[in-house]
Amino acid sequence: MVRLLFILLFIPSIAFSHELKPSIANFKFLEKNTKLNFKLSIQLNLEAILANIDPSHNDTDDSKNKDYYNFLRNLDPKKLEIIFNKTLNDFKDNIFITQNKKNINLKIDKIEISDVGDLNISRETIIYINGENISKDNLKLGWAKEYGPIILRVKNLENEIVYTEFIKNSPHSKLFSIEKKKLNLFSEIKKYFIIGFQHIFPKGIDHILFVVGLFLFSPNFRPLLIQISVFTLAHTITIFLGVLNIITISETIVEPIIALSIFYIAIENIFSKKISTWRPLVIFFFGLLHGLGFAGVIKEIGLSQTNFVVSLISFNLGVEIGQLFIIVICYFGVAHWIKNRKWYRKFFTNPMSLIISIIGFIWFVERII
Repeated sequence: MVRLLFILLFIPSIAFSHELKPSIANFKFLEKNTKLNFKLSIQLNLEAILANIDPSHNDTDDSKNKDYYNFLRNLDPKKLEIIFNKTLNDFKDNIFITQNKKNINLKIDKIEISDVGDLNISRETIIYINGENISKDNLKLGWAKEYGPIILRVKNLENEIVYTEFIKNSPHSKLFSIEKKKLNLFSEIKKYFIIGFQHIFPKGIDHILFVVGLFLFSPNFRPLLIQISVFTLAHTITIFLGVLNIITISETIVEPIIALSIFYIAIENIFSKKISTWRPLVIFFFGLLHGLGFAGVIKEIGLSQTNFVVSLISFNLGVEIGQLFIIVICYFGVAHWIKNRKWYRKFFTNPMSLIISIIGFIWFVERII
């Protein structure tokens, strides 16, 4: 019952979330007059940095500074840039490139701030930075921990990705260079498996709710196996197709439908007692959309160029194990102990499904407005 109380208390707090995503740093080596220079572009949530949103929060509404964040989020790009320029020196102090433990002089070239757009979605800001006269190795990116996690992608002169790193709870990256760092196969598998698993648990709240919704329909093996197998097959297909850019659909379409899938599955749990012939087909369709969401994540992070297929399979495997982990928690945390009680459906499945349906509907409305 502890798990049940956790879900009941935790889920409502995320219903009105403005998700915080990692920043992305693209470091590109350049050659000019036999000298080695670089360009660094950082894609970030500028409002969250200016409002001092603690990176431990999953969304801005959890922060005590949410009102200032919302004020900044409503500003047009020019006004927001004026506020940022007043704190520019602080920003420069919190980001640096070092080589052989010496700071490289950085010059901010320009700042691109997106239009206000949908206030329920974080706004993208890109800061372009230049640096000169570096050698090809022993480089580090410094990034203030209070700015939250950041994904580092390093490209060589041929525009190939030679290094990627997810920097979290650390003031700087590991050493990188212009040369492609060779990871052994096990390291590649481990790296992308962990990324896939963490995208489900604890980060993928919407995917967690969908899987919980499937579980609530019936904790018995056969209907659960049918639903999870169909969902897994569907999102595996679109993870591969999405990463290979064979299918691309805007997240403004994908995200609302993912929210709608949560609402639909939960409502059907309440009104259907047996698995229908068309429920697996509906789950398959929604699984295709969830897969495109997964593909968007892995494209942001970047896949290994040398072990592309292995890293993609490892990510997908991490996602699957993450789903199974959620099911195991649901089963042994609650269902195993009460599933045979006469009141199981009336006082557990239906109330929990109702809560999930409300959250799914709220997310759907937020994502289309």
